[in-house]
Amino acid sequence: MSPRSKARNTKKPAKARAPRKARDERQEEEPLEPEVLKPEPLAADDLEAPPDTQLPVPVERDLARADALQRYMAEVARHPLLSREEEHRLAVKFQKTHDPEIAYRLVTANLRLVVKIAHEYRRAAFNLLDLIQEGNVGLMHAVQKYDPFRGVKLSSYAAWWIRAYILRYLMDNWRMVKLGTTQAQRKLFFNLRKEQEKLLAQGFEAAPRLLAERLDVSEQDVREMDQRLANDEFSIDAPVAGGQEEGRQTHGDRLAQSGAPVDEQLADEELRRIFKEK
Repeated sequence: MSPRSKARNTKKPAKARAPRKARDERQEEEPLEPEVLKPEPLAADDLEAPPDTQLPVPVERDLARADALQRYMAEVARHPLLSREEEHRLAVKFQKTHDPEIAYRLVTANLRLVVKIAHEYRRAAFNLLDLIQEGNVGLMHAVQKYDPFRGVKLSSYAAWWIRAYILRYLMDNWRMVKLGTTQAQRKLFFNLRKEQEKLLAQGFEAAPRLLAERLDVSEQDVREMDQRLANDEFSIDAPVAGGQEEGRQTHGDRLAQSGAPVDEQLADEELRRIFKEK
């Protein structure tokens, strides 16, 4: 055999092929190019918060009321408190001079007390500022009638009057609901007593017919409202009948001199009246 034939017949050894399983494992180990994920557009409904997590939007009226209360509280905070000694000194001086400037200092120093007490009754009224206003009237009466020599702090004494006026305001509003809410009844409730006083001051008899004409309501409505108000009325400033100082001593004076707090006595009086009507 010639060398050329021998070279032609000589074959190169074939490379050993890797098993199929090994190839598959190597392919799995090769890093893959990261897949680019595009965000899917959200629907409009998906952008809204669930109904339970949404906060209630306050109406304009509530915002206005809250703003007025905040302004009032900021005004109250401007007035400094008084020490026990300074309060006593001013109260003694006011009792002698009745100086309105001194009364102003005593009242403004206790405005925080009115706000605190009004908060105790806030669930019974629609507007907290109305309760504060009534409590302020009670505070002014307390300053006028306060006796600094009885050994009681002005704030303790004034708290009785503040609660009494707030309770009277709440009771009056309760009676207003009970008496009715028609326009004629509201007009009578708020104006009947004023109109009677005007007629008497002018020298006229406050007869139901004349009152009905002046208030533009029926005579029967005047009679009914007059009777209801006569049965329900209880005024702190009304004179006590049959007392030693009749015409001068008021219910408020008598309550302030007694042992029980004025607000408890007024509440008892009103509750007895309510249960009696029922």
